[in-house]
Amino acid sequence: MKFDKPATTNPIDQLSVVGKSTDRIDGPMKTTGTATYAYEHKDLPGKPAYGYILGAAIAKGRIESINLSDAKSASGVRAVVHYQNCGQLGQGDKNTATLLGGPEIEHYHQAIALVVADTFEQARSAAELIDVTYKTEKGAYDLAEIKDSGANVGDGFWGESDTRIGDFDNAFSSAPVKLDQTYTTPDQSHAMMEPHASIAAWQDEKLTLWTSTQM
Repeated sequence: MKFDKPATTNPIDQLSVVGKSTDRIDGPMKTTGTATYAYEHKDLPGKPAYGYILGAAIAKGRIESINLSDAKSASGVRAVVHYQNCGQLGQGDKNTATLLGGPEIEHYHQAIALVVADTFEQARSAAELIDVTYKTEKGAYDLAEIKDSGANVGDGFWGESDTRIGDFDNAFSSAPVKLDQTYTTPDQSHAMMEPHASIAAWQDEKLTLWTSTQM
């Protein structure tokens, strides 16, 4: 899908997809291995560098210290981007956490550093050399314990929310038909075929981005 001009509403936004058959035009390419994913574009000027993201090892807290010396001196490393040198980063329009964590950590495996190197293997190896000391804080991880204290979802991108809390016990006790049964399904893995990868290429003042994302 090519984005070379501002995006407008698409059929999904217009709620015109559900309820009718839709051809999966990408199906034959994916099942025959001929689909070109974002990571597989090779017609690029010059030799690309590779980035590897280091995720936070805690779910809530802050970074007390981060030692980058071994990573910076590792073979093939060109740069290490982290919260102290990346400049001001926000959350974007739809995110609830900052795009690059530090010193505050907002969730487990939040990105805290990006190592850029000549090869993917060098970037990944150097990321493992980053020494991070954390101070953990108490978090809320049990949904059953916090379900009544969580914030309500406000009206936003998808329009007015529709939430009602009824009286299940009374409604069920007076229902003309009652069904008490347990159903199970096999484990489901949300495993997409396309790798999580992006390519960014500068040509003079023009930036082209190939990315694996949901639009």
